[in-house]
Amino acid sequence: MLNNNQINSLKNIYQLFSNIFDIASAWTNEINEKDEINDHIERLSIIMRMISDIKEDIEGDLDDILIIVEENLKEFILQKYSKDNESEIDSESDHEFNNY
Repeated sequence: MLNNNQINSLKNIYQLFSNIFDIASAWTNEINEKDEINDHIERLSIIMRMISDIKEDIEGDLDDILIIVEENLKEFILQKYSKDNESEIDSESDHEFNNY
């Protein structure tokens, strides 16, 4: 059974992950229906495999896993956003340079 802090952390992680993977929106909606900890640990393992070099399932206490996944996911999104933003800025600079 999930406690309120775990539910809120899962919602936050799934909502962040929905920026990368559409199924996470469904996972957010199912939190109250599926409160089996092992189901969420499996989903968190999927997230970690997609955003990092970690290829094995995560083991441990759900609270610890939530912290690890959330921090890694935030870092991944920040890196991805900064690369995308950098590419966009470079493209705009090239376009402006070519106009002169």
